[in-house]
Amino acid sequence: MAPPPETAPTPPAPPLPPVTAIGDGWVLRPVDEPLGARRSAANGYTASPGDGAGPEEFLVRVQHVRHHPLRACYPYGAHDLVVRLDERGDRAGRGPLHGSESASALLRALVPALFAADARCRRVVAAPDEHDLEAQRVLAAGGLRRITEADLPDGSVVLFAVEPPDIAELSTALDDMPH
Repeated sequence: MAPPPETAPTPPAPPLPPVTAIGDGWVLRPVDEPLGARRSAANGYTASPGDGAGPEEFLVRVQHVRHHPLRACYPYGAHDLVVRLDERGDRAGRGPLHGSESASALLRALVPALFAADARCRRVVAAPDEHDLEAQRVLAAGGLRRITEADLPDGSVVLFAVEPPDIAELSTALDDMPH
């Protein structure tokens, strides 16, 4: 008998190659999990501009929605992804993404790379705390749209999402539907 879904091991989001250039000069490098650490369902990367020598570096977590509490918030697709960005280095600890134009630029490069890495992905989502207006501004400037608010076990969040252009541009008008 298979274990219940809550206790079954969850596979991580599809990994990217060891060092990945994602566009606009951004580079992703996998984060090594500490020895003996419990394996997360999210893949972790450091993202930095260019050769990694830039002043800003971000921690990027990518995870399938089906393995994240956001799965209760909307009718997700099997390949939908959750993205979380946190600042590293000198800016770490000031809260996620505060005052960072670079974070928006990273999102504008990262999202198309995620869609290219998995052609079946139909949505990339993020969910900042409902009171974190700066993170919400960064997500909007990064190309994600505010969708709704949701209550999760750890607090209330605002759901942001973006879809690939071929899906986002589909008309939903009844007159455009085949008859």
